[in-house]
Amino acid sequence: MIKAMPRRIQIPLLIISMALLGFSSPSWGLERKGMVGFGGTILTGLATGDFGALVESGLGPGVNIEYFMTKSLAVGANFGYLLFQSPSKVSQIYNDTTSQLEWPITQEWRMISYGVFAKYVFNPEKVFSFYGKGGFMGNNYKIKKERISPPLPSDSSEVKDNTTQISAGLGMTFDYKEKVGIFAEFLYNRLLIKNLSVQFFGLNIGATLYFGGRKGK
Repeated sequence: MIKAMPRRIQIPLLIISMALLGFSSPSWGLERKGMVGFGGTILTGLATGDFGALVESGLGPGVNIEYFMTKSLAVGANFGYLLFQSPSKVSQIYNDTTSQLEWPITQEWRMISYGVFAKYVFNPEKVFSFYGKGGFMGNNYKIKKERISPPLPSDSSEVKDNTTQISAGLGMTFDYKEKVGIFAEFLYNRLLIKNLSVQFFGLNIGATLYFGGRKGK
């Protein structure tokens, strides 16, 4: 029986394959300068560090709009929603009148992000093209904790707050049609919360519909 390839090998091979396709694909002789794109995204969040010890991977929808100032440089705005939930049990110390007790709890993070971004396409003349992307956003987050054994209403709590979120990473887009692009991107995200390290990697996929003056050579 043939065993599945380990994930740590699959990801580098996938990146190498996409790179080869991107730099060897033929040119359509098309430019996106002056075009406006409207996109929808499936967002994922791979929590790391201290945040990764509290929650599992997050999932949610996103939308964006972008404008190509040149054939390589685009600026835009995005909106996203991510839901992170804890593993089945996370232990936390509770104090009662006589001693400290450790009870299992669940923890849930809901994040609504909104902000601006810029991206630079390295090889815009190709069907497969690669880009770098960076963003600066506001993030409205809510944390909900609940003790699950024994369950008591008084052991539920919620925290709501706003903070800044920064993101940066690389992506790839494929011109499926003249005005339809499919993309995938890998972004590092960090929430600037005092005394708490909240960071995650986003592996996002989506599609963009373009309008405007895309021209041939």
